[in-house]
Amino acid sequence: MRKLRIGYVPYSSNLTHPGDRRRLVYWARRRGHELILDSEIRCDVTFETVRADLNFSRISRNKTPYILDLVDGYLGSESNWRDWFRGAGKVVSGQMSGPIKPFSEVIKTTCNNADAVVCETPEQVEAIKPFCENVHPILDFHEEFPFLPFKSDPANIKTKSLIWEGLPYTAKGLLQLNNFFSSKNRIEDISLEMVTDLKYPTFLGKYIPRRTSRIVKDIKDELGSNFQLTKWSLNAVVEASQRAEVAVLPLDPKGFLNPLKAENRLLIMWRLGLPTLTSPSNAYCRVMSQTGIDGICNSEIKWTEKLNVLLDSKEIQANMVSAGQQYVRDTHSEELVLRAWDQLFESVL
Repeated sequence: MRKLRIGYVPYSSNLTHPGDRRRLVYWARRRGHELILDSEIRCDVTFETVRADLNFSRISRNKTPYILDLVDGYLGSESNWRDWFRGAGKVVSGQMSGPIKPFSEVIKTTCNNADAVVCETPEQVEAIKPFCENVHPILDFHEEFPFLPFKSDPANIKTKSLIWEGLPYTAKGLLQLNNFFSSKNRIEDISLEMVTDLKYPTFLGKYIPRRTSRIVKDIKDELGSNFQLTKWSLNAVVEASQRAEVAVLPLDPKGFLNPLKAENRLLIMWRLGLPTLTSPSNAYCRVMSQTGIDGICNSEIKWTEKLNVLLDSKEIQANMVSAGQQYVRDTHSEELVLRAWDQLFESVL
């Protein structure tokens, strides 16, 4: 493929947002392509995220092939009022121009006009295909996280330590572990470390900041000194993984976008050498089934049962990590992901 000039509307102006650095930016830098952030400069291909003004995209102005990066499940099942509220918020805040309409309608129109859509999972492909035939499921690059061996003796030996990592607005899923944390036979020797942003915007990724600790106040109060909230950084995640015995990835069952969430966080936890339990999202269920790992918890009772079993068995923990890491090697190597991005761009040129 020749070197391309790619017109890009990113998640962040400095390209450090995970949606930038783990996706297009990583591929472009590894392959030697140039990213053009100035919409007035001519480019070979236009690539936009959902942070772009999708009602005033560069499709018609630049007359170049157009790709939409759609990593969230905006075409999944969501209540009408949330859909309208998201669309209205983007217009009122100035992120999008044009009349107010449900955001899913904007996404459908953009998909119809796109030469290709890149998402993350096979489940998302099925939701997008009615609006664009050329859909490519590509997970994030995870190379910023090291491949670490399973630890039979974590650094934190005083407690059986759990780790949760992610964006703050997904932390509400941890409330499903309340039953486990309040169990009398466990409360003295269980700790939880959350690695995330200490504050987060509650509206459109920009507005109305809130402290993350408020989301899980009940858990914090229950665990006391055994609860730790750590500011997110790459080093903090890696260091926390060395203190932990098990990773937990619960999803809020009321989160409308959660069923179509990708398996990125699960694969990252496996890379870090951690046995991991998850909620039953479509992607998590698919990956757990393919690896033969019994890691899905579909109720508070199951979270308690499976955590108790897992924390008491080094053998089960080691087998989980072994199967998970082999899955990552087989299906998610850097070269496989680079090749998938190559094929995406080749499909529109």
